[in-house]
Amino acid sequence: MKPLRYSLIVAALACGFASGQTTAYTTPVGYTTTTVYAAFGAGSPKNNVIAPDLQQPASWTGTVSSIAGDVVTIDGTVTAGAYNAPSFGYGIAYSYFMETADGYYAHVASNTESDITVEGGMGAQYTVGEQVTIRPHVTIADYFGAANEAGLLADPGGDAATADNIILIDEINGGTLTVMASDALGGTWITDAFEDAAGVPIYPDQGVQVLRRGLTPLSLVFAGEVDVNGRQIEVTSGVQIRPYVLPVATTLTDLGLYTGDAATGVVGSPSGDSGEADQITVLVDGIPSNYFYSEVDLTGDGPGWYDDSLNFVGATPLPSGAALIINRSNPVNSDPFVWVNPAPVISTL
Repeated sequence: MKPLRYSLIVAALACGFASGQTTAYTTPVGYTTTTVYAAFGAGSPKNNVIAPDLQQPASWTGTVSSIAGDVVTIDGTVTAGAYNAPSFGYGIAYSYFMETADGYYAHVASNTESDITVEGGMGAQYTVGEQVTIRPHVTIADYFGAANEAGLLADPGGDAATADNIILIDEINGGTLTVMASDALGGTWITDAFEDAAGVPIYPDQGVQVLRRGLTPLSLVFAGEVDVNGRQIEVTSGVQIRPYVLPVATTLTDLGLYTGDAATGVVGSPSGDSGEADQITVLVDGIPSNYFYSEVDLTGDGPGWYDDSLNFVGATPLPSGAALIINRSNPVNSDPFVWVNPAPVISTL
């Protein structure tokens, strides 16, 4: 993994956010730039698959004092209701999550001054005495700009067929959610069901599809904090879009998706036949590149990551700001696993 240079990501001192917070710490912050490629031509939109590679600053950090089911009691106080999940017409959504130092996180459903209720069944993953941080999710307005600073093609009337589309796979409610730039409701962002979408969250395990109809490429600039914990991301059965969260150059080898154990990583091919393995796809300028892990040497470079033309790609840099399309569907094992997305190496050199 490449060192993270402070010439691009500068250090900021994060101190207390609320009572009960413990130790001051230094968090790398900065900005990244992601290309949103232009349409192939008039009437021929182009798919971009991208993801936020930074996160929002912490709202609170401290330790767990007790746990009762999905209610996690913290050692300090926060404003009651400050982290409550908002109401959206399309279903359940969350505004905040609570993470641990090893990258585990759960969405926050509601809170009192000292009790944080996380989504159902997730409280058991926390332990008394461990440090936790509550953060807001990145939203559509955060990522693409409150006033569409990203420059996506808008439609004043809210016609999704003529605007650029931001598409999220909604794994909580099922289906997909389409967002576009439009002032039809007096703001900047709406869903295709005509609901204000500025606050729609992009969760830590989500990538984003941008269907670009505009005829020029865009540079999407996003500012935030580096995720230094190594985020835990569930990879489920079938096709999903997952971020790789690193704001620096990385490779498939660096990402640790293959562990040799189907319970903790993608399934590789024991013979070099890509049909036996899980598939990883990355889109660059609308062109998909398909990858799989071969457990045997195909080119003299050793076992590792290959493309579907059987070229070794284990050391090939992935584009910054992109997301992975993961197809967890193979003849051996398609059960879910938790991918521990690696944290960047921080260097002051």
